[in-house]
Amino acid sequence: LYLARENETVLREAYGKSNRELGYDTELDTVFGIGSTPIDFTVAGVLLLAQQGKLSLDDSVVAFFEDVPADKGGLTIRHLIDGQSGLPDFHDIESDWDADLAWIDRDEAVRRILAQPLLFTPGEGNAHSHSAYGLVAAIIERVSGQGYFEFLSEAFFDPAGMRRTGMYGDDGGLDLRDFAVGYGPGSVGVPNIPPNWGPTSWLVLGSGGMYSTLADMLRFYRFVQSGEVLQDEYASRMGGETVVIGGSDRGFYFFYATNGRGNVAMMLMNGEGRSPEVRGLSQGLEALVFGA
Repeated sequence: LYLARENETVLREAYGKSNRELGYDTELDTVFGIGSTPIDFTVAGVLLLAQQGKLSLDDSVVAFFEDVPADKGGLTIRHLIDGQSGLPDFHDIESDWDADLAWIDRDEAVRRILAQPLLFTPGEGNAHSHSAYGLVAAIIERVSGQGYFEFLSEAFFDPAGMRRTGMYGDDGGLDLRDFAVGYGPGSVGVPNIPPNWGPTSWLVLGSGGMYSTLADMLRFYRFVQSGEVLQDEYASRMGGETVVIGGSDRGFYFFYATNGRGNVAMMLMNGEGRSPEVRGLSQGLEALVFGA
């Protein structure tokens, strides 16, 4: 848990056990699954490509993919990152053994996403869609000519000093003791940690499938808000008042809130984020940040 008021650190503490079975204490550099928080990585990545003039946020998906259905011809990157795409939330199907972990590649994900019936005409409604960020991740790869994680590492993770952020199925050179075990109903593997979940599937790539630490996530948000990498209107999209929540039924929860003026709360935990107790804690942290 991290708290800051007017840019001064008030609290930075670790509590409880990262691994109950082995008795490991949670440390400040313990690695956690971060749920859907990689959405912010994806948005930062496409904003950087726009800043570099390699694409426009108002480009249609037709510019990046073949055989786009007519109903999606007016779908733009801006729609995708603003929650106005009209795409359903996910693109898993009944035959996938797990809605997050079943392996599909990028081409299959793009095919599924573009084939889905729209909830509304792009730009004429608002609904959260993980699938939309998967499409943005595919655009990042096609425009940059790099893999998603390779691009993000070069642009953000490495210069920000994020050494404990990675993808499912890869331990990043870390030990078992470094990872928090998730305690949720959707546990997979023994122990239930991201390196044991197989490589990140394009069912969630762009909107999930990653792990990180308290310090690394603080580094990311500070870096993208610093003006060092994103400038002007692109930096402003990553700043200001923000509340970010990411979770997984495998037993991980991430919370981040800032008023954009130095009040910050961040929490990572290896428990069920939908419990009344955690909701109450999140609401309390939000009140601390925004002064409610």
